[in-house]
Amino acid sequence: MNLEPIKENQFPKWKEMRKEVYSSLDDEFHEKEMKQIFESSDWFCYFLMDEDSKILGLSELSSRNIVDGCLSSPVAYLEGLYLKEEYRGMGLGREAIETIKTWCKEQGFTELGMDAELTNLKAQKFFKAVGLQETYRIVQFRAKIKLT
Repeated sequence: MNLEPIKENQFPKWKEMRKEVYSSLDDEFHEKEMKQIFESSDWFCYFLMDEDSKILGLSELSSRNIVDGCLSSPVAYLEGLYLKEEYRGMGLGREAIETIKTWCKEQGFTELGMDAELTNLKAQKFFKAVGLQETYRIVQFRAKIKLT
């Protein structure tokens, strides 16, 4: 499996897969975020490709200074992982994680972090099955600060 950087002319395909991963977000949010991600030096978005250059899925990674449960900095963070339905249950998810870990090593990262929604039991089961270690269970909050 290969990681192929997403090009600007591939945004429609990228958005199609992102909508499967982040189903609660609307088109406008996806488009704005994709533009920000594409222009950022701290985000790395790839299509997961087979040896025939067929797109199997999507991997979105970022570089974070701090990740709960990790000791190094920066930490590679798997923001999103998507494998098309027809390629699931074939060991390709495990292969994708190994490919991502190899990429992390090549980029100089010593840890890979990721999360799953508390209600996403399938993702939790998958991450545990491929040998990842659970670190925390939290509910995060935020406050919007208005500048006057």
